[in-house]
Amino acid sequence: MSEKMTLTSIITLVASLALILLGFIFVIAAFSPGKIYRLAIGVPMVTVGGVLIYRLLQPKPKILTVTLKWDPSGKIVAEELKCPYCGAPLPPPQPGMEYLKCPYCGKTIKVLEEPIW
Repeated sequence: MSEKMTLTSIITLVASLALILLGFIFVIAAFSPGKIYRLAIGVPMVTVGGVLIYRLLQPKPKILTVTLKWDPSGKIVAEELKCPYCGAPLPPPQPGMEYLKCPYCGKTIKVLEEPIW
């Protein structure tokens, strides 16, 4: 619990300690004659308090941010896109565009990005 404790974790800790304390009192009181039913109350209270403390002490998952920077090893050569129907030059596609419209013939062309291996 070296991290900053929130209000919820403090309330959980206090409640679990109270459950364990009261549970032990019930377990001790169960050994007096004719009061064995108190054992059925005390053991679950101690168990629930222990489980709450165990969950409270478990380490929280850490979120890691991974940044990938890609730097091509060779020269990048831009190719002019041409309309497969009329051969006219097409405007460069914007990032995320899947379709281009030829300004000359009006046909819609699907843009496929294929790696060059």
